[in-house]
Amino acid sequence: MANYFPYIKPRYVTQEGTTVLYVRYNYDRTKRTLISTGYNIKPEHWDEKRKWIKRACPHFEEIDNVLTKIMSKLGEILTYVKDNSLDPTVDFVLLELEKNREYEQRSNRVDMFDTLERYIVEKSPSVSEDQIKDYRTLRKHLTNFKPYSSQPVTFRNLNLKFYNEFMDYLFYKAEKPDGTIGLLTNSAGKVVRLLKGFVNYQVAKGVIPAIDMKNFKVVEEETDAVYLSEKELTAIYALDLSDDKQLEEIRDVFIVGCFTGLRYSDLSTLSPEHVDLGNENINIKQRKVHKAVVIPMIDYVPDILRKYNYDLPKIPSYTFNERVKELGERAKLKQKIVIVRKKGKNREKKVFEKWEMISSHTCRRSFCTNMYLSGFPAEELMRISGHKSPAAFMRYIKVDNQQAAKRLKELRAKLAK
Repeated sequence: MANYFPYIKPRYVTQEGTTVLYVRYNYDRTKRTLISTGYNIKPEHWDEKRKWIKRACPHFEEIDNVLTKIMSKLGEILTYVKDNSLDPTVDFVLLELEKNREYEQRSNRVDMFDTLERYIVEKSPSVSEDQIKDYRTLRKHLTNFKPYSSQPVTFRNLNLKFYNEFMDYLFYKAEKPDGTIGLLTNSAGKVVRLLKGFVNYQVAKGVIPAIDMKNFKVVEEETDAVYLSEKELTAIYALDLSDDKQLEEIRDVFIVGCFTGLRYSDLSTLSPEHVDLGNENINIKQRKVHKAVVIPMIDYVPDILRKYNYDLPKIPSYTFNERVKELGERAKLKQKIVIVRKKGKNREKKVFEKWEMISSHTCRRSFCTNMYLSGFPAEELMRISGHKSPAAFMRYIKVDNQQAAKRLKELRAKLAK
């Protein structure tokens, strides 16, 4: 099957230390060609795993745009080839690229799964690895839904019947990574949101005609995710972990997260280049939303970063989330937490001790909540956390009735003075 991807020859380097950036098109195992992008890059600016240029590459935006256009055009050519039962030989594809023409797609024959594959390829350069994982999860659920659907899973069949059957599948038949069956409300809602985004993108590109998806509701419920108070964080920071080096590193990364609000994807890549010692700030472009933020180094953060020469330990997220709970257990965070979650029409109620609920996401939630409770203005806090909207930000704030009452009293007392 024909395929294509960005490609460099790292051994073929010019005197200037650069190599040509290509897109490689494979008709089969023996017939292939290299399509020049017109740019040369240094091998160290190439991400072999993602098969794309790194953001540190000079003129990244310009090169990224050209690469995306070539990849998108190849996708259009192969869709045209499939719709018209043509043979995508190397010569044919090169000729079509040279023509650079628009293709009239036969929307009733556009395959949803092929289009989704191309969508993932197109989005890879501009979104985070976590986002790409989400798209792959969408692909997995759509594929596994096929046996349960009463109609073919196609763009033309994205109707209310599809939505109802798909939601039933997500709630009661979909398998989760841990092997259990049935997604919770927010997980199912996320899948639907991804599906709508994917479909709307294809409509905007003209690949398919407009589809009315107003009945595809993105279900969600308020989560009971915990945050740790500054007193609890102090207890964790004070733990003697000299007997377990890995857990000590996890503790230090966790504390930095709780006092910077960084997502784990950013914490796991924090290095000296992000640290502005002169102003005692962290300057970083968030991987998930590609938003640049400036975060002050407060409380324990300067000491911890100095301890590691401003290069935090790199710990796999799975290991981090598995062992970070041990910190809460050692700090004796045994408050009972009642969790009620919906799965379709059913409600599930479980009781946990607080330490069992700690994860990498606790960092960001704890930072936002503690800084908000300390009186720091929400509007300015959003600039530091990188939240795009007040609604998204407020979902991170875990303030109970008692805290809200106390906060109002303190505010009125200040005003009275």
